[in-house]
Amino acid sequence: MHGQDSFTDKTHGSKTTMLKRRNWLQQTLLTAGVGLSGTNALAQQTTPPKESAEAKAARALDILGGQEAAGADPRELHAYALGLQAFQWGWPLIYFANLMWQWTVNPKSVQRPINSWITTKHFVATSFYQDGGSFNTDTVYAGAFIDLRSGPMVISPVDPQGHYFSVQLSDLYTNNFAYLSKRSGGPLHGNFLLLPPGWQGELPKGRFDRVIECPQKWVFALVRLRIDQDDAKEIAWAKERFAQTKITPLADFLAGREFVASDKNVFDVSALAGKPLRPFVILNQMLIENPPPAHEQILLEGFKTVGIGPGLDLSKNSPETNRGLARAARDGLRVLRSHVERPWARAVNGWFYFPTDIGQASTHDYIMRSAWQSLWGIVAHPPRECTYLWASQDQNGERLNSKGRYELFMRKDQFPKVEAFWSFTLYQNFNLVENEINRWAIRENMKGLKFDADGSLRIYIQAERPSEDKLSNWLPAPKEGNFNLTMRNYMPAKEIIEQRYDPPALTRVA
Repeated sequence: MHGQDSFTDKTHGSKTTMLKRRNWLQQTLLTAGVGLSGTNALAQQTTPPKESAEAKAARALDILGGQEAAGADPRELHAYALGLQAFQWGWPLIYFANLMWQWTVNPKSVQRPINSWITTKHFVATSFYQDGGSFNTDTVYAGAFIDLRSGPMVISPVDPQGHYFSVQLSDLYTNNFAYLSKRSGGPLHGNFLLLPPGWQGELPKGRFDRVIECPQKWVFALVRLRIDQDDAKEIAWAKERFAQTKITPLADFLAGREFVASDKNVFDVSALAGKPLRPFVILNQMLIENPPPAHEQILLEGFKTVGIGPGLDLSKNSPETNRGLARAARDGLRVLRSHVERPWARAVNGWFYFPTDIGQASTHDYIMRSAWQSLWGIVAHPPRECTYLWASQDQNGERLNSKGRYELFMRKDQFPKVEAFWSFTLYQNFNLVENEINRWAIRENMKGLKFDADGSLRIYIQAERPSEDKLSNWLPAPKEGNFNLTMRNYMPAKEIIEQRYDPPALTRVA
């Protein structure tokens, strides 16, 4: 563009030109999921485009700090708009890079190498773990970053002996591309070969229970195994199961050689601490080995105009562009958090269902992918494996808070129809909450849970310890601040998958 409408022209020109520029900038920012904040005489002379729910939520954050479009450098606003888009689209890669460093290198963590199973420090999920991800306490987890850059790998889970069990395989965009589970069909244990994209080698017949073609050279695998986490014998049994579940390079597997993982060479995100462009430096690095699918390449064409893309050097940007990106880096996570608080699908009795396309590799809803699949849960099951519901408000629409006392009453005929199990888990900032009885969830099979004479269930949710007659059904809330509840329905019935089930209402009683 040239003349008065050029981005490099620092003169404001006529009011008409200013209005054109403001309207273009505002539409660009709305495309990124944000709106302009602040008002002046110029803003009052034009009718802004109709805002989406996402834009209104972002405006409430005042993320532009009152800065006026007409007085800001257009290059900075352009970079800010594209930076927010890139942050929302690329957050899973940014988050996984951080987790890879945390779990592999961080001296305060478990320090497990690539191509090995990683469990939490205490094996079962507790409030000790505060790195986010909304861990459940129904199953124990083992995760692994599997590197296919040098060739195929074999994963060999062992027989779960009737316990709920699944192996979820996703790329680092959180797109699930394969499952080992009862619902997905096929064997649950055996030897499963993971092939990198484009691999052309020959394979021996009859050696593998399943051959899985992977869309990327990096795979995140997550095992879930249901046990009674209050039973020391079951915990010991689960540890043994995980120890026997192997990850082996194809050559070692065929030769019958034992493989001991040792590679801890991951991108050092800690070196970027305090850097204003940190998320985008990480994203550029991760894009080198995790290219997006072909239909998303058009997004990179726009992002590269502000220095975001595989291996691009942000130091070559203009100062104005990097100022915009720095603000996008600062605000990006707040914008994603604001999306988590809004209903995405059917809302009923204070709960709302997760989107129907959650956990689906075919989704083009990148905000949902980043906010729910990644920020909320690292990765997420599709509804057929587990249907999630989320509650952040009581029956009056007020935020769940430590100052309130709540009751969740579930009639016997209201119990969810599931093939596996259901649970209610309490979180604050995507983490389990420390409490005096070390209880983070109410599950259907929980020992000591009391039911009414007619089979109904009452759950008491509050920060203060209740009377002894209610203690068995107490789900402790945090001592201060807001919190949320998540309802999980594993292997749910069709009515739950299709979001026709009405969960019990959460009532504030004091």
